[in-house]
Formats: sequence, structure tokens, C-alpha cells
Amino acid sequence: MKDKTIHINSRVLQLLSEGDEKAFEQIFHVYYNRVYTFILNTLFDKTFAEDITQTVFITLWEKRNTIDPEKDIAPLLYTIAKNHVYRQTEQLLRKYKYEQTQQEMIQGWNNPEEVVNNHFLEEILSELIEKLPSARRRIFLLSRKENLSNKDIADRLHISEKTVETQIRRALAFLKEQMKKYLMLLCLY
Repeated sequence: MKDKTIHINSRVLQLLSEGDEKAFEQIFHVYYNRVYTFILNTLFDKTFAEDITQTVFITLWEKRNTIDPEKDIAPLLYTIAKNHVYRQTEQLLRKYKYEQTQQEMIQGWNNPEEVVNNHFLEEILSELIEKLPSARRRIFLLSRKENLSNKDIADRLHISEKTVETQIRRALAFLKEQMKKYLMLLCLY
């Protein structure tokens, strides 16, 4: 049986790398369904699959000048898709954890003492975050409050992912050490 796959030739990829919109449209029409199916089979959600597939092709267009016309475009598209699926999954997990935490807090509101303790700890945590060096504080807040991935933070701040990881680890170590003192006070009461 012959392979019915349509291959994009190096001329089309060269045109794409030069910003040719018709070359982009040709690649889009050839690969859209394959990328969409790949994402759908990973996430099992049509809305996410559609959104991420669009994002994959936006990313391809944004990175068009880095494309090697002599290489097959499919592995690049699937790599971009996998990265976006990973980010989406990470964001969903963070959202789920946040919602679980909120639910636990709501359940804890039946206990006024716990509400006061939680409020006290949130205030202390906010004060401690303010004590972090400004760059570390910004990275930490982008990670924890805006739920950005390390890669997204690195891209936004034009720094390496390793720097982001290091700054978050240092912030967490500082906060953990400082919070121990306050937790001990709560235990004494």
C-alpha cells in the first residue's frame, strides 16, 4: 500500500521561513488535522485540542525564520504541540490544586479558629514575600499567583529557565524557614 501522506517540499519550507503566507497556508492545510488529532488523543477535550492546535500554528509562524527547509516539518510541529499540551496540563493541575485548596478552606470556615489561623498565615506569608529581593519576588509571584510555567517566566523576563528554577527554590526555602517560626507559635496557642 502506498503512503498517501502529502509531503511539504523544501521549497515550501524555504518560502515559509521567508514569511510567505501562502506557504504557511499550505502547511496549515496539510498538517492541521494531524496535529489536532494528536492533541485530541492526548487531552481528550475538543475545545483544548482546537485551541492548542491554533497555538501550534501561531508558534510555527512566529518561529518561521528558524526553520531548516531541508528538514521535515512534522517533527517540529509535534514538538511544539507536545510542549503546548504539557503547558496546558500543567495549568490545569495548578487550577485543580488551587480549587482543592479553596474547597478545603471553605470547609475549614466552620471552625472560626481555623479561619483566624489561615488569615494570620496568609498575612504573614504576604509580608514574607515582600521581604524577598525584588527580582526573586517577581519570579515567585509570576509562578505562584499567575500560574506561569518556568519557561513562560523565563521568556517573559528574558532569563534562563535555570535562573527561574533557582530563584523559585530560594524563595521557597526562605519562606519555609520563616514560616516555621509562625507555625510553632500557632501550635503553642
